[in-house]
Amino acid sequence: MAEQDAMREPTEPVELCDWCGRLWRDGGVLAIVRDSSAVHATDPAKDGMRLLVACGGEHLGELLEKYRRRPFVEEELWSWQIVRALSAVPDDLTVDELSPATGLTAPQIHRALAWRDAGARHDQAPGQDLV
Repeated sequence: MAEQDAMREPTEPVELCDWCGRLWRDGGVLAIVRDSSAVHATDPAKDGMRLLVACGGEHLGELLEKYRRRPFVEEELWSWQIVRALSAVPDDLTVDELSPATGLTAPQIHRALAWRDAGARHDQAPGQDLV
């Protein structure tokens, strides 16, 4: 069995188009766009940037247009940075403890929490299905 595995050719990486979901192997295109909902798992320098993968130029154009129309909201970015910091510790943190863990100031943390709370109230408006 090990000999058969060793004799197999390495498989080529397969990518999914972010626009249509189609699998492709060659000919894809990539771009990086600003996106306040994108926070890197470990590298804060990459926060706010999203890698787009498309099966061709037409779909990349559609994706670029979608992100061009999407506003960059600092409070959204900060909110996700808070989530990342809280995910890395076993206990809850105070605002004073969150500041060095996120690199955000106390006013930025409060603005992020207010933005998140406002969105939660909007998402759960009376009469709306939560499904």
